[in-house]
Amino acid sequence: MMKKMAAVISAAGVSLLCGAPLPEGVVSESYRECRVISVQDQAMTMPGALFRSVGSSGAFKAAETYSASLNVFVIKHEESGQIALIDAGFGRENSRLLMKLAEIGISPATVGDVFITHMHPDHTGGLLTPAGLAAFPNARIHIARKEYEAWKSEGARDRARLALRLAPYHEKIVLEDYGKALAPYGLVPLLYPGHTPGHTVYSLKVTPAGEPARTIWFVGDIVHAADLQIPHPEFCARFDKEPETAVKSRRKMLENAPLWYGAHLPFPGIVRIEHKGDGFTFTAEKRP
Repeated sequence: MMKKMAAVISAAGVSLLCGAPLPEGVVSESYRECRVISVQDQAMTMPGALFRSVGSSGAFKAAETYSASLNVFVIKHEESGQIALIDAGFGRENSRLLMKLAEIGISPATVGDVFITHMHPDHTGGLLTPAGLAAFPNARIHIARKEYEAWKSEGARDRARLALRLAPYHEKIVLEDYGKALAPYGLVPLLYPGHTPGHTVYSLKVTPAGEPARTIWFVGDIVHAADLQIPHPEFCARFDKEPETAVKSRRKMLENAPLWYGAHLPFPGIVRIEHKGDGFTFTAEKRP
């Protein structure tokens, strides 16, 4: 569905034309501090066979498939005009991130920062062009120190993949420690391990027009199939490196973070977590 939005013209090179409809696969929202844009890199579903229960799930059985997506989030800081991404998408032939950025007037050269939730290829493959060059040539790549060091200590295959994806950025890699706000955006990296050893959630305090400030959480791969894993957080995707730890991280997020922006949540990737009896459910946040 085509969306309407107001003009945004910044020195950083963003030009979202006044009154122009947003393309399919793009949703934008404005806060006092920043604009947050959801971009669908790829449409996808998750097979139920991908998941297994860690601990008791009673007689519950996973469905055959679950709705999902691969989302990248753009943050444009209002005061400075700087532009950041949360992850970089898959970088495959059917990936749409660069195309969608072009459609809304964002040149890859104007992206100043990419904040990585974890190093899996569907989050970092888009750092490279098909020719192996930097897709975002002027960007700093922010990775949690724990995540980076964990991949460096893995086997030769994982080390080679890490080196390949980061090679064009070797002078622009910034290793971040958890709990410190990152200027100018105000993003705070937080450790929620299990999917990978240093899997990172980013919190951000924002102020909607005419409303009190709230905190939003960019949750990465805390869930891969929301319809399954939010009401049944004991289910883990088979590529979670430490499933028991992933369940603990997911439960912690469910208890403490009500507004999620997720890489694999159905597009536009924004849900509000709600307590339901002894468990949890969610509603998709509506955006104009």
